[in-house]
Amino acid sequence: MPSTTPPPRWTSWSSENRGLTADLTAGRRLVSRPRLPGWAAPWLLLTPALILLCVLVLLPYAGALLFSVTDGRLITIGTLPRLVGLSNFEKVVSSTGPEFGLVVAASAVFTLGTLVGSLGLGTLLGLAVTSLRPKLRGPLLALLLVPWIIAGVVVGYTWKLVYDPQIGLANAMLVPLGVGRVAWLLERWPAIAALVVANVWAAYGVVLLVVSSALTNVPQSLILAGQVDGAGTLTIIRRIVLPNIRRAFLLAALVAVVSGLNVFDLIFVMTGGGPTYQTETLALTMYRLTFRRGDIGEGAAVTVMLFCFSLALAIVYVWSWQREARKWR
Repeated sequence: MPSTTPPPRWTSWSSENRGLTADLTAGRRLVSRPRLPGWAAPWLLLTPALILLCVLVLLPYAGALLFSVTDGRLITIGTLPRLVGLSNFEKVVSSTGPEFGLVVAASAVFTLGTLVGSLGLGTLLGLAVTSLRPKLRGPLLALLLVPWIIAGVVVGYTWKLVYDPQIGLANAMLVPLGVGRVAWLLERWPAIAALVVANVWAAYGVVLLVVSSALTNVPQSLILAGQVDGAGTLTIIRRIVLPNIRRAFLLAALVAVVSGLNVFDLIFVMTGGGPTYQTETLALTMYRLTFRRGDIGEGAAVTVMLFCFSLALAIVYVWSWQREARKWR
């Protein structure tokens, strides 16, 4: 006789649950959120940074470009300035107090000295730090980056004391060697050399950070292969390490040049552009024309010159980067 026992309750509940799950799944498919195109997600993430870039960088430079072709002055703020074309640039270039060529020469020497010194010191320290054990590498790197994070005004006053003719550490080290006291900040070339040393001490940190990060990505297999072939330390650095970090080296060089061109606070505190404008750079000229003479138009013209030169360096860097990328394809 066939059994008339009803099926277990869990069987019927399972069927009902499966139907309910299918309905819910179908419902979720119907109300699924639209997905962004693949190209839109990166731009959405970059939007906050791009807004800050426009507000804090591009808008001020746009304002400087606008003022550079006007006769705006501090005493006439509130009135509409007149357009004067490129006369502000002509006045800056033909200036005789000081001569524009003297300012450009001081800026070039200071920037070149900063570039060579910070690249050399930062690279040597980067090689030394990466050769240590990981436990020592982190604390030592943090200690070496301290000068980079100190405010430029503090660095300037500190080095001004170092170069003091009477109580400074520099002369205290030279006098026992038979060298007379040097008025470091009162003559042109000693003052420029003193400024370069101080700025290298303050700026090598960014080179150290970039180079040490790049050194960690150098394949250890290449270094081991060089050691097996009998290459010495200098040969490995010159033939293996440096070619593998040249992109990072270019980036560090660009940052060093641009920062050297735009240094203001350190020079202002240590020499103020003196003696008699001998250490005045383009950044100090911009300040002097705008705030001491009150000529906003000429100060903005110097700002535009600095921006154009920095932009040209950035374009050269991008071109070099792309050329290197094409070589490795």
